[in-house]
Amino acid sequence: MNPTPAEPDELTGPYGTARRIPRDTYRDSHPAGLDGWIITAPRWHPLWSQYHLGVVSLADIPGAPPARLQRPGVTHELNLVALNPEHGPYDARHLPDAGLHFLTPVNIAEQFTTTDDNARHLAQLCTRAVVDGLLIPETSDAPDGIRAAWRSSIHQTLAHDHDPHHGRLN
Repeated sequence: MNPTPAEPDELTGPYGTARRIPRDTYRDSHPAGLDGWIITAPRWHPLWSQYHLGVVSLADIPGAPPARLQRPGVTHELNLVALNPEHGPYDARHLPDAGLHFLTPVNIAEQFTTTDDNARHLAQLCTRAVVDGLLIPETSDAPDGIRAAWRSSIHQTLAHDHDPHHGRLN
């Protein structure tokens, strides 16, 4: 899962488009944030078409309350949430000062252990999977199954970084 030197800031696929939020946009207000994407994918739900996919560090940050860890040793969390269409559409390059307005509950929230660079790359890969139709961002029809597919994809991708041959010898 080694990121390329210049990962794209825009992704397009048959199910939608995505644009990376510039890091300077949220550095002060969300210091744990490592990467964020606005995904526009109208094929996934008839009433809203935008989602925010972000990855955060779970490390202690001075002046902030400690992160809630789902299990010992996790270092990062990936979140995917539908954006409220009454406040959009959103453009990743020009986000409103008031921030993003989310619909609840959160669609995907998965914690894992990796490096900051790998977490950023994972966010890009998951975003690519949404716009390509490989991961479903909308959990309203089958939340347990869809969340399980995300969990499996995330952890298999991270495992690939540790063992690219999946236990097989060269």
